[in-house]
Amino acid sequence: MSINTLARDAAAMSSRTPQPPSRDDVLAGLTKYIPTESVTLYVAAVSSLPALQGTGVTPTIIFWAFVCLTPILMLLLFLRQLVIAGNDWKISIKKWPWWKIIASTVAFAVWALAVPGNPLNFVDTAVSGVIAGFAALFVSTFLNILTPFFEEKTPNAV
Repeated sequence: MSINTLARDAAAMSSRTPQPPSRDDVLAGLTKYIPTESVTLYVAAVSSLPALQGTGVTPTIIFWAFVCLTPILMLLLFLRQLVIAGNDWKISIKKWPWWKIIASTVAFAVWALAVPGNPLNFVDTAVSGVIAGFAALFVSTFLNILTPFFEEKTPNAV
């Protein structure tokens, strides 16, 4: 799911009562926290690695840069959605969508390891690639299961 969609949902939840999902879609549950913006940019960065040889940019640097970029991007898009909705973006840090920030970061880190042809040294065999793929599915499933325990059920006043 897009970080922008997660941010829009978080901003909407802060100003009204959340609506229950209309259907239980397993695929949506698996992909809910995968930050498509970060994954897309990561894949582009990884594919540019051959051109960056000799610059000091390594696969590990790219991976950790995007792990750090994901929560920043989520927060910026959340604040942007508040402004678009006409709400004050200067809200208390306690009202930030912490669960969505953390879950999207964890989802990115695991899914980035599952990208085919991932250049990181610790996912360099066919077996480790399969393990990374299953880990991505496992983590995505559990992030979705844990959501009701960490997301606020009542609306926040912005």
